[in-house]
Amino acid sequence: MAKWVRSGVLDNGLNDIKTNATHMLLIKAYTLADSYATVVGNIVADVTMTSGDYTLASASSNRTLTTASGKSATASAGSGASPNLHIAFTDGSANVIWVTDETSDQVVTSGNTVNFPSIVYTSNQPT
Repeated sequence: MAKWVRSGVLDNGLNDIKTNATHMLLIKAYTLADSYATVVGNIVADVTMTSGDYTLASASSNRTLTTASGKSATASAGSGASPNLHIAFTDGSANVIWVTDETSDQVVTSGNTVNFPSIVYTSNQPT
């Protein structure tokens, strides 16, 4: 259930994701701070993202970034019998930007359609 963001998100906020995350991946396994090569080696499905697929908004006094719903892809690989699914956002060439848990951990078969959910990242006000 590892979740992670790169230092660019911590330094530059939610716009770092909106500007740089060009791929949303369903991956079959993730360990905190896995390398880009490890993340792309675990791809089950991949969709292209543009800055228009992200919405910045306010929720109370916090800021949120929401991904577009309705994105889907054909699974290019199976997840294995006991997957630990995560959704990773990358720049498509060298950097992992954000990783979050996918809580169903259902088995995915190569060739099946994968429907990506809308995901919300909240940047909270300091307390």
